[in-house]
Amino acid sequence: MIPAAVTVRFDELSLDELNARAALLTRVDLKYIVDQRTLGAFADAIARDFLVLEIESRRVFTYETVYFDSAALDAYHAHVQGRRRRFKVRSRRYADSDRHVFELKLKGARGATVKHQLPIDAAEHGAMTERTETFAREVLVEAYGGGLPGEIGPALTMTYRRVTLAAREGAERVTIDFGLTFGAAALAPGRAIVETKCERGRGTADRAFLALGVRPVECSKYCAGIGLTRRDVRANPWLPVLRRHFVARSYDQCPMEAWPRPRLG
Repeated sequence: MIPAAVTVRFDELSLDELNARAALLTRVDLKYIVDQRTLGAFADAIARDFLVLEIESRRVFTYETVYFDSAALDAYHAHVQGRRRRFKVRSRRYADSDRHVFELKLKGARGATVKHQLPIDAAEHGAMTERTETFAREVLVEAYGGGLPGEIGPALTMTYRRVTLAAREGAERVTIDFGLTFGAAALAPGRAIVETKCERGRGTADRAFLALGVRPVECSKYCAGIGLTRRDVRANPWLPVLRRHFVARSYDQCPMEAWPRPRLG
């Protein structure tokens, strides 16, 4: 099992310690998709420099995320086109603690990621309410000078399990996601999505991947999910990543032509 094999390599830290060390609401994100063998080598390389989040003896946590977009998928197309001012809107449920957060992720200066968060109630998860819509519009007006692209609603739901690491020294985080599923499609078995997050990019974890000959990929989980599950979108920028690292439950439900991966069981 991937999570257990990874987490035993690290000493633990608490949630309060994690937030004190590296809240990183403004940071540079890089993403890698790796197999089990590469992940093990990566974990060995950084084990002395990072700690693993542990809450009530648990080191692997389940997330449910709902992304919002317009009927025309304006947010998705902004990412396809590589627009400088682009964003994602989502609500997230931390299943193990039943905590809920509404978030906007904006692309800021010099490619940095800027997160804005609003705690929400369970009833607000997965729905745009007056409160969350007002929050989103205010954030976008302040950051970009414009609001939401009209009415937005749920566009994609995903679930996954996550391991979170924080550097012993400095502000740097690593998240390792397993078992990612969009329903009709999923991350291939034995794969993990590793995201590095630090203030300036190219931190300790990125250097470890570089030493292993692993390069970052340009494909968010939201873009992967939309590209895999919607026939009416262009997913050209992500095709090599999608074909190499993801599988579909049904060829009829997947927009890829000549899909090379086996179906999920």
